[in-house]
Amino acid sequence: MTERLPIIVAGAGPGGLSAALAIACKGFPVLLLERNRIPTEVGAGIQISPNATNSLKEWGVWPYIAKLAVTPDKICINSGVTGARLSEISTSDISHRFGSPYMVIHRADLQQALYHRASQSDLIEMLDEREVREITETDTGVEVRCKLADGEQIFYRGAALIAADGVWSRIRTDYFGNSPAAYSGKTAWRATLPMQMVPSSIDSDNVGLWLSPKAHLVHYPIVSGHMMNIVAIVDEDWSEQGWNTKGDAAWLNKRFARWPREVRDLLAEREDWLKWALCGQDPTQPWVRGKVALLGDAAHAMLPFMAQGAVMSIEDAAILARALDEVDGSMEDRLAAYEHARKKRVCQIVNRARQNGRIYHMRGPLAMARNLVMQMMPAGQMLKQFDWIYGWKPEDVKFGL
Repeated sequence: MTERLPIIVAGAGPGGLSAALAIACKGFPVLLLERNRIPTEVGAGIQISPNATNSLKEWGVWPYIAKLAVTPDKICINSGVTGARLSEISTSDISHRFGSPYMVIHRADLQQALYHRASQSDLIEMLDEREVREITETDTGVEVRCKLADGEQIFYRGAALIAADGVWSRIRTDYFGNSPAAYSGKTAWRATLPMQMVPSSIDSDNVGLWLSPKAHLVHYPIVSGHMMNIVAIVDEDWSEQGWNTKGDAAWLNKRFARWPREVRDLLAEREDWLKWALCGQDPTQPWVRGKVALLGDAAHAMLPFMAQGAVMSIEDAAILARALDEVDGSMEDRLAAYEHARKKRVCQIVNRARQNGRIYHMRGPLAMARNLVMQMMPAGQMLKQFDWIYGWKPEDVKFGL
């Protein structure tokens, strides 16, 4: 490209910040617009697998992440009915097999790390309290109209627009005409707990995954091991946008009343539960329209049963930046190449996450068969199932329409 118009990125979550960094690392100027204050600290803990940690190293984010992320020794899968251990995966085996570490971190800490790294780049300009309200394509790029907090209107010009505005993306629905995210019938309840308050019966050093009919629970250390992240996912007739709806602790404790004692003790320690509706997006709908592209949850919001939501946003960013840099042709061609390179893999991940949701919440004979298979499966064979996910590398992707 001969123009020096910036690539505009809408949204400063992990996906948008990753896109800004990846694009800037290829030498393109970036204008990042966020409707809230930057950085916005929302969300729960997240797991970052080797298919993303390589990119975070390349973008220079690693020093910031290493201070607060935790690399647990094991991922422990347990029965939420009997408390029995079903399987274990060694994270050192993950690192050895895939050449990059697996770690857990609070979403806000990842966002802060990405933000601090982006703020060091001379090619990235970040502006907050600017909500994209209108998009107009031109011969040379795009023009976006933003609404400021005081109601003032302001216009920005760019070579392209990357919409990383999340699961409730207005650009996806208003500009693309794609369907909104759909409620899955499940809610996620989250809380963080100081480690000194975690019951001694809970393995606080590792990732714990507990499976039970119509519910499962995940816990792991975050914030350099000083806090525990707890997420309980239940089948529930409830739907509301946002991350910060207050949850009824009494209802949740009653829902888990028959679970193993260590889980009941863990849940009883918190009153300040927040919950949100788990929603998914059909990833087969268009991601690119002219000089506008969707990225991350805006394109393919997925259920968290593969712990790949944030990771897919990071993967998207890496391939988008490569497409802008390496694909010959117009901006439309470059963005189309990004979509073509990403869509099949993302659809496979989305489908696998849905399948895992059904497996996690099995009951009766199906749950018994699942538990037996997990207990009998060698650890190496269990880990081998993740080769196609964790073994992915951006440099292996080939572009072609």
